[in-house]
Amino acid sequence: MKKRILAFLLAVSIAVSVLVLPVSAASINNTALQTAITLGAVPTGQELSANITRGAFAKMLVSFSTYRESVGAQGTVGTLYRDVPGTSQWAPYIRIAVQQGWMNGYTDGSFRPDNTVTLEEACAAVLKMLSYKTTDLTGSFPQAQLNKAQQIGLRDQLTCTQGQAMTYEQCTLLLYNALRANTASGSAYGSSLGFTVSNGQVDTSSVLLKSRKGPFVAEEGTQLPFTPVSVYRNDKVSASAELNKYDVYYYSESLQTVWIYTRRAAGRITAVSPSASAPTALTVAGSTYSLGSSAVASKISSLNGGGVGEVVTLLLGMDNEVADVITGEEADSVFYGVVQTATRSLVEDNGADVLQKISVMCTDGIIRTVNIDKSLNYPTGWLVEISVTPEGEQVTAIESKSVSGTINDTATALGDYALADDVQILDTTSEGLAGTVRPSRIAGTKLNALAVRYYTLNEQGQIDRLVLNDVTGDLWKYGVLDDVKNLAVNAGSILGTLTGSGSSGSGNGSSGNSSSGSGSGSKGDSSSGSGSTGGTTTTTVVDDLRSVLVPTTSEILWGVIDGSLLSTVWNRITSSSGSLLSIGLKQLAKITGQPMSTILNFVGGGATYICYVNGSQASFSTSIKYPVLAGGLAVRQNVNGTVKAMIQLMPMKIDKVGAASVMSNGTRYETADDMQVYLWYKGQYYATKLSEVNSEGYYLTGWYDNFGCAAGKRVRVIVAVKKD
Repeated sequence: MKKRILAFLLAVSIAVSVLVLPVSAASINNTALQTAITLGAVPTGQELSANITRGAFAKMLVSFSTYRESVGAQGTVGTLYRDVPGTSQWAPYIRIAVQQGWMNGYTDGSFRPDNTVTLEEACAAVLKMLSYKTTDLTGSFPQAQLNKAQQIGLRDQLTCTQGQAMTYEQCTLLLYNALRANTASGSAYGSSLGFTVSNGQVDTSSVLLKSRKGPFVAEEGTQLPFTPVSVYRNDKVSASAELNKYDVYYYSESLQTVWIYTRRAAGRITAVSPSASAPTALTVAGSTYSLGSSAVASKISSLNGGGVGEVVTLLLGMDNEVADVITGEEADSVFYGVVQTATRSLVEDNGADVLQKISVMCTDGIIRTVNIDKSLNYPTGWLVEISVTPEGEQVTAIESKSVSGTINDTATALGDYALADDVQILDTTSEGLAGTVRPSRIAGTKLNALAVRYYTLNEQGQIDRLVLNDVTGDLWKYGVLDDVKNLAVNAGSILGTLTGSGSSGSGNGSSGNSSSGSGSGSKGDSSSGSGSTGGTTTTTVVDDLRSVLVPTTSEILWGVIDGSLLSTVWNRITSSSGSLLSIGLKQLAKITGQPMSTILNFVGGGATYICYVNGSQASFSTSIKYPVLAGGLAVRQNVNGTVKAMIQLMPMKIDKVGAASVMSNGTRYETADDMQVYLWYKGQYYATKLSEVNSEGYYLTGWYDNFGCAAGKRVRVIVAVKKD
C-alpha cells in the first residue's frame, strides 16, 4: 500500500506541473493544488492567477465537502436563479452551496455566477461550511469574518486583503487551510471528509486514491478515454501511453494520469490458499501472489476446474496483485535469468524417486523455482531460459549474447540500441548472485563486450532485457574491518621464526617498521636470516609478506586523514603481494621447502575477519588470507554465503558532502544508495547517520570500490573521526 500511495502522489505532483504556478508559490501551495485537482475543485490547465467567479467558487466549496459525491444526483432541475439555468455547469454546485447556507443569491433573484469573489466573501462562506454561526463571531461583517478566519488559520500564507478579488490559487490555499482548521465543534474539518489530520498536516492519500480507476486488462486496440499528461510504465515515467494486449492499466481522469503494467508470472500452480474452492492467493514457480478480485479468484477456483497443476500466466498490476489469469496457448511466456541454486530431494508420491528443482533469478526481479529432470545439471551462475507452454515449464541453458556501447546520460539507449520503456536489467555474478538495476543507475556507463552477458530485443528493435556481468558492484557486500591485531601478532611470530630472532619477530609486527631484525641484512642478501630457498632469500619473502600484514588501523585511518597515505601508496600496499594469494597456496606449500612452506601455509591457511556490515558485527571465514588491512572492504560471496574474494576499498579524504555525492581533492564521487556511515573512536566503530557527522567537527574518510566494475567507484562506507 505504501508503494502504491507514493506512486500515486508522484503522479499528482506531475499533474500539478501542467498548471501555471507563480514562481513564489510555497510548498504548501503545491500540496493544496494537488488536493484541489484530485477532488475536482480546479480543472487541469486552469490559469491559477485568474480571478475566481462565484460559480467556480461554489464548485470549489462543494468539492471540499462531503457533498462532492452527490453532485451528479442534482440533475438539471429547473432554474435556480434567473441567471443560473438548470443546464449551467455551475447549477448543481450552486444548488448545494445555497441549500447548505454557505452562499446566497441576491434580492433581485440573481446569483451573478460570473462575478468575482472577494476575500471577505470567501472567508464568510468557508466559516459557514465549518458550521460557524454569526453568534460565534465578534463584531460585524466583514471584520468579524476576517478576524475569525485569521484566528483559526484560514488565512495562513494568504497575502490578499479586504475587498481584493480572490484568485484560483488563493481560494485553493484557503480551502486547504480549512482542512487543517477546527470546526465550530472543535474537531479538524478534514477529519469529517475522511482525511487524517495530525499536527497541522493533512494526509490526503486515502481520498486521493479514490480518483483512480482499475485495474483493466487491455485488448487489441484498447484506447484510454482521455489523453494522459502523465504516464507510468511499471512504476517508471514513460513517454508512451500505448496499450498492448494483456497490459494491465489504471487511470485517473481528473489527474490525467495512467499507470501501465506489463509484468507477468507464468508456470504451474503448485498451491492455492486458503482453500481450493475460494482462493485469495496462489503459488506459481515458487512465488506467491494475491488475487486482485473475486472474478480472478473464480478462474482459479476448483469449482470452475482450476487450481493446482494448471499451467497459467498471471497478469500482474500494482503491488504485483493478479489482475487476470490466462490459460491455454495464449499463456505461453519466456523468461531469462541466472541459476541461483539447484537441489535434489526424495519424493515418494508414486514410489521413491529424486526430484530436482532449480531457482532462477529472472530479469523482472522474480525468483522462479522450476522442476527439471533429475539427470540434468544446471550449475549456479548459468544463464538459462524458462519457457512456459500449456504442457508445462522447460529450462534451457543459453549462450552468451553480448553488445557493447555507452548507456547515454538519460539511460534511454545503449550504443546504437534504444532501451525499451519497460526494459528489465539484471546485474549478475558468475557465482549466481543477481539483482535488478534501474536504468538511471548505469546512466553514462561504458559497457564493453565482457560487461553484457545477454540481451533481447522487442518487436520495435529495442533492448527489453539486459543481463550484466558485475557492472554495478552492488552485489558485493561492504563494511569495515574491525580488527587486524591478530594478523599482526601472527606476522610477528612468523617473521621472527624466519629471521632467526625468536617468537618476538623482527620488531613489532603490528607497526609500520620496515626493518626485519638484526639478522635480516639487506634485501637480496643470501647470507641473511635462515638462508634461501630456490634462489629466493628469506628477506625477500619477508618483505613481500610485510606489505600484507603490518599497517595498523590507526596508522591507516590517520594516514588518510592527514594526507600522508595517498591513493597511489594504498594501491601499492594492497596489491603488492597479490601473486601470493591464490587458491593453490596450501597445495604448493606441501612440496616447497623452508622458509617458503611456512609462509605459504600461513598465507594460505585461512583467517576469520571480524567486520561491521550494515551497522552490525559480522565475521567472514576464508580459506586464504587476503591483503585487507583496515577501514572499508568489499566481500564477494557465493550464493551459500562462502567468501569468493575480499578486496580492500580505496580511501579518500572527503572535503565536502552533497546530497548524493562527495568531493575529494576536486573530484566528485557518487555515494551508494545503501552507503554505511560509522563514527570511529579509539579502535571502535559505531554505526551512525551522515546527517550526524557531516559538519565541520569531523574528519570524514570515504572508502570506494575501485576494483573494476564499470559503474563502480561509488562511496560505500564513510568513517568519521571527531575533531577533539
